[in-house]
Amino acid sequence: MKRIKIGNKDYSKIIVGTNAFYGHSHFSDARDAEYKKRFSDEYIKTVISMCFNKGVNSIETCANERIIKIINDFKNEFNLNLIGTTRIDETSPMKSHQIKLKYLIENKADMCVIHSQFVDRISSNEEIKGLKTMIDEIHSAGLLAGISTHKNSTVELCEKKYDIDVYLYPFNMLGFVYLGYSGKETIKERLDLINNIDKPFIVMKPLAAGRIPPKEGLEYILDNIKDSDIITLGIGSIEEAEESINIIDSYLSDK
Repeated sequence: MKRIKIGNKDYSKIIVGTNAFYGHSHFSDARDAEYKKRFSDEYIKTVISMCFNKGVNSIETCANERIIKIINDFKNEFNLNLIGTTRIDETSPMKSHQIKLKYLIENKADMCVIHSQFVDRISSNEEIKGLKTMIDEIHSAGLLAGISTHKNSTVELCEKKYDIDVYLYPFNMLGFVYLGYSGKETIKERLDLINNIDKPFIVMKPLAAGRIPPKEGLEYILDNIKDSDIITLGIGSIEEAEESINIIDSYLSDK
């Protein structure tokens, strides 16, 4: 698997995304229920092991006690890169971005990403209140600081005002972000943003939460993003993970 250097570490071109581990499909209630039933601790461990045995060396997750414990169990076996976000949801009693950030730093995340719940609320004076303090805390711990955002305007503001190292950002051939998203960015505007900023992007939702076939969607992403960008892929099953990794390996080996 191709490696991309970000900061002082190498990240696989595709990394494990964990939404499905929590029962979050961004597709339907029925699929949410399917994921919740499927993703026991043992099944999650099996999925991670398969991915890492095929060359994936990084995983992206929100700060969550259950999943971080599973990841920590792998750290002695694999040279694992942990990308942690401060997303707040029903799966953890931690209900503050600041508390989640502290938890990620304590658990030795390699990147700490402040979630869109926090950063996409820009005040009238074009400021994200509290963001600079959190970025300083991340950098003081010797870690990479990122933001997760759905909006081009948030990235553009951060480029002007904040010392961001990496962006976690949705991009796919349908322009899908999430159900009910009210933003107006076009696919071209999203792609231009990614390619006109030198900093690495971690592209999320590459298959539009299961709306795009893997070969078509992944090859489209790889044809259009920068060499320095990587993809976080939500894993719906071990079979889906293996298929997607094989598609990316095959595509990259032909380049």
